[in-house]
Amino acid sequence: MKIQTVKAAFYKSIPVMAGYLVLGTGFGILLRNAGYGVLWAAAMSLFIYAGSMQYVGVGLLTGGASVLTTVITTIMVNARHLFYSISMVDQYKDAGKYKPYMIFALTDETYSLLCDGRTPHGADPDLFRFLLSLFNQSYWVTGSVLGSLLGSVLPSPALWGCRSGGAILSSVFWRELCCIWS
Repeated sequence: MKIQTVKAAFYKSIPVMAGYLVLGTGFGILLRNAGYGVLWAAAMSLFIYAGSMQYVGVGLLTGGASVLTTVITTIMVNARHLFYSISMVDQYKDAGKYKPYMIFALTDETYSLLCDGRTPHGADPDLFRFLLSLFNQSYWVTGSVLGSLLGSVLPSPALWGCRSGGAILSSVFWRELCCIWS
């Protein structure tokens, strides 16, 4: 039963893997170009694990933002988690030892995979949700670390005519938006 649950969680997480490896790599490169190494990328992805806030965090780190500014910004950027996490209360209420991690690891993408409440036949529901969350975070951490390592050997985006990561992020955003609408 456990191997079936692991397989089911892995297969369901594959679409997130594709996005997280790419976007995590972008974050790692951006962080490296801001002067922060691979340990920063790994630590931020392990302990913060909020992709959009991590991108914003690079600007906060390099801009010398105050603690108060950082706290307020974090609340504003991640406020959506409060609203969609409410719908997961029933699914997580009996999760036992998995519950704290599943609450921490509830990202937009993980939520989109779990919000229907369905668990594959024969899979342990709590273990399935836990593993899906764990796989998703592992993809983000892997992408971030890979990006940091690539960022140490790739030329700076400024050499390509990009003065900041904002141009790159805007391009990614518009490309994704066009794909959704087409």
